[in-house]
This record gives sequence, structure tokens and C-alpha cells, in this order.
Amino acid sequence: MNAKRNPNRGILQYETGKTKFSISRHKPSADLAFFIQHYWLVDWDLRGQAPHCQEVLQHPGVNVVFQRGHSRINGIENKKSAYILQEQGEIVGVLFRPGAFHCYFQAPVAALTNRIADVSDYFPIEPRQFERELFAQEDKEQRIGLVERLLRTRMPERDNKVDWLNDVIEAIIHDRSLIKVEQVVERFGVTTRTLQRLFHQYVGVSPKWVIQRYRMHEAGELIEAGTDIAQLAAELGYTDQAHFSKDFKAAVGKPPKQYARMTELPPE
Repeated sequence: MNAKRNPNRGILQYETGKTKFSISRHKPSADLAFFIQHYWLVDWDLRGQAPHCQEVLQHPGVNVVFQRGHSRINGIENKKSAYILQEQGEIVGVLFRPGAFHCYFQAPVAALTNRIADVSDYFPIEPRQFERELFAQEDKEQRIGLVERLLRTRMPERDNKVDWLNDVIEAIIHDRSLIKVEQVVERFGVTTRTLQRLFHQYVGVSPKWVIQRYRMHEAGELIEAGTDIAQLAAELGYTDQAHFSKDFKAAVGKPPKQYARMTELPPE
């Protein structure tokens, strides 16, 4: 069975979240499409309101984040991420395709996992000056254009392993029957050791992590839509509900039933 892709998948409790912030996604220019999945622009105005904590299950790609006073490179986080949105703010983010930041990084991307790095370590900017210039642009396309000019300053050679790894990940996303690393190995004709080494070097997390993360993306969305948890566990290839509940709690921090009850609450 193939799974449809929701662009907001991974943003937990999105129906509540979208009342607190707005998000738009934009495709990269053709010469950068090998490296960049998309740009994501977020803004919020919570002046006079309580801060909002937005939880996210990150996709397996490195993010470069531009935010006033807090620009950074976010490696992949093994567990959920939590962002506190307060007062008024905006972000211009760059989501790299899985494995593609390795071309800029030139080292095993696993070294960035669960870490934040300085943008100036990899791009020739003074972050505060760049932020001022970036957020002085009123038009989203102008902001993206400025970021793209920065990405081009040190645009590396393409590495064909990135495309191969994205083929593997696309198969994991769309084919629910791929629930074990051994199945991926068999389909793509590589050894388990080779697959694990390539994911460590290029993606930053293991193939097993990627499989579980995309299943949890789908699980969160379907629980929010009211899908029965036992039925969902079976649909996602779990032999028993307890195993599914354990994996879901490890990723989201709450068991599926508690998460479902939160979804039933009205927006704040």
C-alpha cells in the first residue's frame, strides 16, 4: 500500500499550530534543486497572547535556519523538537535534501546529529548583518533570492550517492511494506553494512531511524484524523499494538492514546 505525502506531516498537532503561525514552502531554483528540498518561511504574531510551544518530528534533512538573533544550522534531532513561539517573529529556513548537506559539510553528517552549528562556520557571512539584510526584504521571493545567492557562494560538486539515497528514502516513504532494513537492502541490492555506512556518512541517522520516523509521521497524522490505534498499528506493519505504542512514545513523548486525547481538545 502506498502512503500519500502531506506537506505538513511531522508538525505535531498542526490544526492547533496553524492558528498560531503561518508557514509557506517554496521550491528552489533549478541549479540548487539537487541540494535543496524546499525553503520554508514561518511567521507569527502572538503579541498579547501566551507563548506557543510547537513540536515537530524532523525530516531526515539538515536545516539552515535564519532568525533574528538565532540563525543556525540544525542537524537532525533523534527525538521530537520543540520550538517556543512568542511575541512576534519570522524565520526563513532551508531544508536540504537527505544527504545533500554532506556536499557542503564534507564530513560524516552524523557529526551534526542532535547538534546546532554556526552558519558562519560553513557560509561566508556575519550572521547578524545577514539577518538585517534578509528581514529588511518585504517580499518572500526577494528573501529566498538572497538566501540562494548565499548558497551559491560555496556551491559544491554534486555527488550521485545523494540521488541514490533519496531513491531509497522515497521508497520508504511511499511503500508501507518496507518496515525492516533487511527489506530495503534486498530491494536496492546492497549489503546492510553499506546501507548503514552511507546513511551515517550522508544522512546522519540510520536507515532504521528513517523507516520509523516516516511511520511516526504518518501515525501522528492519522491519529489526529481519528484513526483507531489498533487499526493504525496493523496498517503500518506492526504485529502488535504494544510495539507500535512503544515506538510512538519514544518518538513523540506520549503514548498514542494520550496523543489522541490531546487532539480532541479544542484549539487554545
